[in-house]
Amino acid sequence: MLFVAVYTPDAFFYRLNMKILRFFFLPVLMWLRHPKRRYRFLPLLQQYFSYDRREEVLTACLGFADFNRIRGDYLEFGVWKGGSLIATYHLAKKLEYLQAMRFYAFDSFAGLPAKKGVDAEFEQFVEGEYDSSLEEVKINLKRNGVDQSEVTFVKGWYDQVLNEETRKKLPIKKAAIIYIDSDLYESAVPVFKFITPYIQDGTIIIFDDWFCFNGRSDKGEQKAFREWLANNTSFTPVDYKDFGWSGKAFIINTPM
Repeated sequence: MLFVAVYTPDAFFYRLNMKILRFFFLPVLMWLRHPKRRYRFLPLLQQYFSYDRREEVLTACLGFADFNRIRGDYLEFGVWKGGSLIATYHLAKKLEYLQAMRFYAFDSFAGLPAKKGVDAEFEQFVEGEYDSSLEEVKINLKRNGVDQSEVTFVKGWYDQVLNEETRKKLPIKKAAIIYIDSDLYESAVPVFKFITPYIQDGTIIIFDDWFCFNGRSDKGEQKAFREWLANNTSFTPVDYKDFGWSGKAFIINTPM
């Protein structure tokens, strides 16, 4: 009878029911906002409390890696405020074969570089956009229950830090999931050179901005990916998932 009254024209009962609903359900909703609870303890409710479109594709990709026992690390290029990293951390923690996964976050932590070359003619993506300091990201991770002893941050412009010297400092052996949110072609090129030794059969590469630049294959992340495949003919991309209006994920197969 209580909820039937919501649909009556009586404003008093409507206000009363709204107060009751808020009293009982608002604390529950607030409790569910914490990623550790949503991802780890309430997986069935995750779809109803999803923060953004990336969570669905991350859930699928991590599930794929777990089912196929593709053990390896998570590499993210383009961290911004840490949203995708937070989601991946908590989603991976509930999967049996990904318990040993470590998380690597690569970013300038100073926003985007100035556009040049093939991407410069487009208005999207301006210098300094998506600026978020490393300190801000760490605060966000701590606030959202991420154990930062399992996260390694690499700060700097990609053309300066994604090199053999950095590779020797990191204990990465293979990658299970690689998340590329570099936006620009010039930023994506050094990413691909860096990740090549970490690719294994079944590694998933997720592109956050695949369909930017009018969806053109000669711009942005698409251009860098196609050039990388042309230089690494032993890698075969398998079209896996589209997400949102801009994202796409591929499974990479290598010779058995």
